[in-house]
Order: sequence, then structure tokens, then C-alpha cells
Amino acid sequence: MKIRTMAKMVAATLAVAGATALAAQELPRAARPEEVGLSAARLQRLSDRMKLGVDKGEIPGAVVLVARRGKVAYQESFGLRDPDTRAPMRADTVFRIASMTKPFTSLAIMMLAEEGGCRSPTRPRSTFLRSRT
Repeated sequence: MKIRTMAKMVAATLAVAGATALAAQELPRAARPEEVGLSAARLQRLSDRMKLGVDKGEIPGAVVLVARRGKVAYQESFGLRDPDTRAPMRADTVFRIASMTKPFTSLAIMMLAEEGGCRSPTRPRSTFLRSRT
């Protein structure tokens, strides 16, 4: 998997996780995305992709919220909250997120490797980490 694709997936996960928290803060809404410097056409592409992901079975559902300059420019729910009961996703759906340490650490290492920050895997671990004595 390409690093940029993984970064986008992590960003999407954070967006989904943060959507509920941001919605709870009742941010003011922009009348149009262009009001805060976003493109309605590009946000439509996001909607189309999320719908495609739900239709193809890649994800059961999602909530996407995009805020800029202190205003909510875009918020939409897609798919199902509970596929078993066919309950639709809602903007206030609470998501359970397991530990995100491993995905973030993996992403950071891949980004460092891509930029040449991680050099030789043959060097001893002690070169990078302190001993636990």
C-alpha cells in the first residue's frame, strides 16, 4: 500500500473520530463551502467516494465533517450504523476507536523511510533506543 494512500486512510479515520466531537461543540455552519475557501465540487467528490465505498462494501458507514476557519463547511452521513439491524448512520453516531498507536507509528516509520530518515535496518536497535536498565 502506498504511503500517501495510508496517510489518507489515517486522515479519514481521524475525520470520522473527530466528527462526533466537533458536532457536539455546535460550530457555526458556513452557508456554502466557498465561504470558508473550500470547493463544493471537490466536497461532492468526497461524497461520491464515500457512497462508492459503502456501495462496494468497503465500509459499512461513515460520518464526515469538514470544518475550516471555525465553521462547519460540510457534514454528511453515509451507510449504516449497524449493518445487522440496518440502522442508518447519523451525524451524532458515537464511534468506538481501538488503540491507534500501531497505525500511527507504522505511518510515521513509513514516512521517515520514504524521506530517507530510517537508514540501515542492520544497525543495532541500541543505536536508536535507550536501554531499559
